[in-house]
Amino acid sequence: MLKTAAAALILISSAAIAQEQPAPAPQQERPTPEQIFAFLDGDKDGFISREEARGPLADFFDNVDSDQDGKISPAELKTVMDAMQGR
Repeated sequence: MLKTAAAALILISSAAIAQEQPAPAPQQERPTPEQIFAFLDGDKDGFISREEARGPLADFFDNVDSDQDGKISPAELKTVMDAMQGR
C-alpha cells in the first residue's frame, strides 16, 4: 500500500508542478520533496495539511501521514518517495 501511495503521490506531484512550470526536458528527474512542498504548502508552515493536499496525495493522505498528526512533514514525504524509488 505504501508503494502504491508513493507512486500516486509522485505522479500527481509531477503533473501538478508541470502545470505551473514549463514542460521539463526529458532528462530531468521527478520533483524533489522540496519542490513538492514549495508547490503544495500554501501557507508555508513547513507542512502539507489535508486541505493543501491535492489529487492522489489527498486520497492517500493518511498513508503518507505516518504519525497521524493531520499534516505531512518533509520527512514523511521523503520516506514515501524513497520507498517508491527503492532506497
